[in-house]
Amino acid sequence: MSNDGFDFEKSPKRIRRLFSSGGGEGVGEGGGQESTGGGGSSPGQRDITAIASRLRGTSAGRSRMSQIEAEGVARSIVATAQKGLESIDGSPDGALSFEETVALEAVIHVRGRPAVRVMGDELEDIRQYPDADLWVMLADEHRAKLQKTTAASSAVWVRDTLLQSFSWVQGTAFLIKPDLALTNRHVLFPPTGTRLARRVPGTTQARLKREYEVLLDFAFDDGAPRQAKYRITDIPFVAGDSDPVDAAVLKVEPVSGVAPDPLPVTQKDVYEIDRLYIVGHPGKLKYVPDNIQMVFGEPDERKRVSFGKLMDPDVQGQQNIVHDASTIGGFSGSALHGFMDQAVYGLHYWGDQVAGNRAISAEALRQHPVLGAML
Repeated sequence: MSNDGFDFEKSPKRIRRLFSSGGGEGVGEGGGQESTGGGGSSPGQRDITAIASRLRGTSAGRSRMSQIEAEGVARSIVATAQKGLESIDGSPDGALSFEETVALEAVIHVRGRPAVRVMGDELEDIRQYPDADLWVMLADEHRAKLQKTTAASSAVWVRDTLLQSFSWVQGTAFLIKPDLALTNRHVLFPPTGTRLARRVPGTTQARLKREYEVLLDFAFDDGAPRQAKYRITDIPFVAGDSDPVDAAVLKVEPVSGVAPDPLPVTQKDVYEIDRLYIVGHPGKLKYVPDNIQMVFGEPDERKRVSFGKLMDPDVQGQQNIVHDASTIGGFSGSALHGFMDQAVYGLHYWGDQVAGNRAISAEALRQHPVLGAML
């Protein structure tokens, strides 16, 4: 089950960028162009066709949607997306309803911002996603790096030891040292939902509550069943509630399976990269009808790679970087990567109606007076 606080992230700033006029995103490697479904055009017939195709594909093997049913759902989604785009057009603080945000994210999803399933050492066939040619080329060219980064990312798996039938994924973490993992503060201390730890007074440390078993599961994906789990032995750092660096460090040890290689936190400037991806564990979308969830491939807490681009900074030296990769279902605690190497360029932590999808830059992580010494 999904934990409250990680299920949905609204982002009109990102939506404005992707639907802006002349919004083509340039030439990709190999001469290919990343399409945004008509160069930033408003939601229309092409999106209806792409969404209907996606619905038909994801419903295969069950009670498959008919073409008429799929087109009917797609038309409804696109109509709601059009209404949402009109509601924020020309308004810097324009707000979207939940339904409008879902619809616009569905359109973005079929315009070259896929979140693809991880299947062990491989990714699912990205070619099945509309307008994903650029990501197909990048994933093929940098396959070895993707294998390393996906292997080092884990689900934060929780089981209630007093109610043992209850288990869930409460975000993502990734190895930064053989015995250390990095995640968000709010994965341990969510604003709503289950708080997994207690702070040690007068310190930046915390301890897990004994009523919860918390493991890092590096094999919680759609590949063949296998073991790759770590237990948390200590929490040597968790940022204070008022600290803008929403981060926590977990001391871990292997329980079973092969140990993945840790990921270095880069010392490079994050703005050297353009195309990027994040690796996380999105959960089921609450209050979203099943037929619309199928557009997103039905997030189920298992590992996915979400592709996107880095957005320009608002001010020089800002700690928060903004990206447009899809975070539908929640990617809290995910590492942000470029394709040049397997280093971590940011720690994804949130998204909202004004700022879009946000990550803490590697520079901000390294400059933190306590956290920096652990990286």
